[in-house]
Amino acid sequence: MNNPGDRPQEGTKAELGRILNKDLFLYLLDFEVKKARRYQNFLCLLLLDLKQSSGNEDGNGLQTCQMRLGNLLKEEIRETDLLGSFGDNKLVVLLPYADTSVGGIVKARFEGTLKYYDFKGRGYQVDIDQVCFPVNGTNAIDLVRTALGT
Repeated sequence: MNNPGDRPQEGTKAELGRILNKDLFLYLLDFEVKKARRYQNFLCLLLLDLKQSSGNEDGNGLQTCQMRLGNLLKEEIRETDLLGSFGDNKLVVLLPYADTSVGGIVKARFEGTLKYYDFKGRGYQVDIDQVCFPVNGTNAIDLVRTALGT
């Protein structure tokens, strides 16, 4: 039984428990791509890149922006969507059964939500890129390479 004192405090890494680490996210992405290929479905990845846009970073701004971005995304995604981390400044959302147009709609919705938080005032900006299966890649590795620009 958990005591109230055992609960994670707001703003801690434990609060981001629904954000999958890179290895687990890649494993599940591979599984979803194979499933999409088998059943001839689409899927979409949205990559959110948190970039420093000015020299106003105060040392705590990055962590605050990361936490806020993760919380905003958790509020916006469906139960079937997966949220993962590709490093300190990159989050990725897997949208199963979403084609390029649905991905574009979700991307626009995310951008609309993000404007209500002042990332620029903290010296950061959030860039969102979209890649879709099978348009931008026919396997998980191709999608990740396209998403990361490698």
